[in-house]
Amino acid sequence: MIFSIAKKDFLLNLVSSRFVIGFLLCLFLIPFTLMVNIDDYSEQLRVYTLDKAQTDKNFKEVKVYSKLRPEIVKPPEPLTIFSGGISSNVGNRVKIWLGEKPLLATGKTAIRDNPLLNSFFSIDFIGIIAIVMSLLALIFTYDLCTGEKEEGTLKLQLSNSISRYKILLGKVIGVYLILLPIILFCYILSIIFILISPNIQFSAGDWGRICLLFLTSILFLSIFIFIGLLISTRSHSSRVSIIVCLFFWVFFIFIIPNLSVYMAESFIKVQSRDNLQYALDDLNREYGEEWDEYEKTLKRPDWGRHWNHSWGRDGYQELYGTSKSRYEYYRQSQEFKEPLRIDYADKKWAFQKAYLDELDKQKNLAEMISLISPSELFRLVCSAFCRTDVNSHYRFMDRTRIYREELINYFKDKKIFSSFSYFTPVPPETFMTADEIVRIRSGGEFKNNQEYREWVRNEQAKGTSMRSISASLGKVDIPETDPNAYSYLDLSDVPIFQLHFGDILTDLKECLFKISASILISILLFYLSFISFIKYDVR
Repeated sequence: MIFSIAKKDFLLNLVSSRFVIGFLLCLFLIPFTLMVNIDDYSEQLRVYTLDKAQTDKNFKEVKVYSKLRPEIVKPPEPLTIFSGGISSNVGNRVKIWLGEKPLLATGKTAIRDNPLLNSFFSIDFIGIIAIVMSLLALIFTYDLCTGEKEEGTLKLQLSNSISRYKILLGKVIGVYLILLPIILFCYILSIIFILISPNIQFSAGDWGRICLLFLTSILFLSIFIFIGLLISTRSHSSRVSIIVCLFFWVFFIFIIPNLSVYMAESFIKVQSRDNLQYALDDLNREYGEEWDEYEKTLKRPDWGRHWNHSWGRDGYQELYGTSKSRYEYYRQSQEFKEPLRIDYADKKWAFQKAYLDELDKQKNLAEMISLISPSELFRLVCSAFCRTDVNSHYRFMDRTRIYREELINYFKDKKIFSSFSYFTPVPPETFMTADEIVRIRSGGEFKNNQEYREWVRNEQAKGTSMRSISASLGKVDIPETDPNAYSYLDLSDVPIFQLHFGDILTDLKECLFKISASILISILLFYLSFISFIKYDVR
């Protein structure tokens, strides 16, 4: 009898206009969404390939260790074609600095050539499932009881010796029979698009994640089926039932996600990035003062000139063509400054970590509030399976911080901070004294540095231009002053960043609470619907 009722409802719904409209809606939206998302992923992959090649080139083409600051580019996640999660709102690049731990990723969050188009509406596959399938579930269940009550068929069925629970189960199964083919069609269509796309390569684990997405979609669909069923068993007319169903649909799909963000930002205040930067700037000044005090203890070099010198952020120094004493001065400087820079990075991290914790508290509150909505619960689980959720981004950032420690340990183990190779590729055995430099570069005109200085003072008193004075030491070039004379460092033993993806079981464990909550909600809704239908007045 249950199967007969399910078959009858299935056949009636199969020829109904709502089935045709729902099927056509999916037939139009799913291919369109997949084409857009696959195209976006292909473009992300193209940009990633170019960026990765450039960062690899920059990594290899360094002549001093102070320039060795690897940049990590995160590859695009192929499963973003199903659920984008937060991937479009966070960066994909992290620069490894000694003086600062990675805080937030930078880089492009969108890949359209026209950035003004990024604000236009876009939605992923899971978003379509959440919006369309929830609406279809309510449309097919809002009159499950009220419709037959108004037609008198429910009263006729109950006049026979048929248990109410059998009628209810038959109707529920009938709804599943009509909706499951639609959702199955959506996934089959997506798989076809994936198989014919040359730029998408899925591993066995990725296909397993797609299976989990499908099962999660059915669970999500069940919640809205039972919501519609409960409303139908509590309403006395189809008109009231559809209005209440649409209200809950709008409330769950659109209001709760925005309300959760607003409430989280209202209840938990996060300090501005400017305030954080002020604290970091104070530590930078403290670092500078400590370095200034130490510098006063260093022996001043006997030569203040150089023929090639580059410098930049985070202790980058590249020095050529200076005296032995000045090379030694820089070596002693770096030996003190770089460990001190790393120590202050740890002090900065205390403020940065506090800032991240505030952001995380805000996120957790927004997520907790959003769990009221079955659609948001569904999105969170799916983004976790697709590795586009917040936790996946946390794992990536944690891995970059671990890699930074590995790089620092490499520097320390090799004693690079105390070596000349940190800031110059010039071999120490070729270093010259100031007297030797003056004698060679002047072509023998001056025998030592003291003689050259006296000559400079006399020329300055005569009003000779500095350009002419400097030319006196440009008669003979010293090969060691030319950066092009040196090859790049051998970095074959330098640690390489390895991105570790979480396995399915790890992500499944993280989602266990949300999945369990979805199952319990489904059971509770069905139980309430059953109790309500048992007491339903069919008159």
